[in-house]
Amino acid sequence: MIIKCPECGHQVSDRAKTCPSCGIEIAGKITRCPDCGEFIFKDDRECPNCHCSINASASEPADVAPVDSQNYALAPEIPEIPQPREPKKSTGHKILWSSVVVGFVIALIIVFLGIYFYQKSQQENEMRAYENAMMSAEPAVLQNFLDMYIDASVAHRDSIKAHLEILKKVDRDWQNAYASQSKSALQLFIDRNPDNIHVTEARLLIDSLDFEAAKLVDTMEGYQKYMDSHQQGAYYDEAANAYDRIREEAEAKRRQAQQDSIMKAQQAAEAAQTQTVQPAQPAPKPAQPAPKPAQPAQPVKKQ
Repeated sequence: MIIKCPECGHQVSDRAKTCPSCGIEIAGKITRCPDCGEFIFKDDRECPNCHCSINASASEPADVAPVDSQNYALAPEIPEIPQPREPKKSTGHKILWSSVVVGFVIALIIVFLGIYFYQKSQQENEMRAYENAMMSAEPAVLQNFLDMYIDASVAHRDSIKAHLEILKKVDRDWQNAYASQSKSALQLFIDRNPDNIHVTEARLLIDSLDFEAAKLVDTMEGYQKYMDSHQQGAYYDEAANAYDRIREEAEAKRRQAQQDSIMKAQQAAEAAQTQTVQPAQPAPKPAQPAPKPAQPAQPVKKQ
């Protein structure tokens, strides 16, 4: 049967030779208190739990001194003088100190576990933030990582700083390309940075520049060139309408020129027909030469 050791209070079998915790003998050395039922040592005079007196040993017969067979007088009984028992060491302080030590150890374990899991959680959060920052094309995201994770590893911070410098240079290139309003500069930015967030804006700007160039020449060839380059352009429908307008105008001019040519041919034919119907007119006489002017009279010389 499992009982509580009367010495240290730990659980132990009543058949165990000694208590595994405190080492005191158990088998054959314990009994139950008749008052409270707690297990106590057999040689206890008083129950340490309810403090009732234990008189089991008092009923034992006392030793009688041997008498001489020649002496008829009986020797008086000498009562057994109980030997003073060493006082038991108090176990209350021992249990208290054991509890304090165990509690302190448990507290240390909890603290260390808390620190461990906190650091592990911080490392996992830092790793996720690092991966997101390295995949981002926003300088603000990378700067936010540097501000939040000051204690991050040197390798991570150096990688973020290098990536941030690259993004700042790309941002400067975009500002220059946008300010130039040049198709070649914008196309160069797209070719160098195909995954940049400003690529869509650059393509829209190129689309607008090409349409303005087509409007400036205002020819079928110009609008056709725009439509071939920007089949999904924002101004495709407007360019198609302008193309149709110019084509209709050209067709109208061609028809008008054709009609004018036909009318001129008809007029020429009518004029030729009129000349064949009228009689022939006599040829005009040649003009007479103008008379010569009279010569002035010569003076007569005197003889």
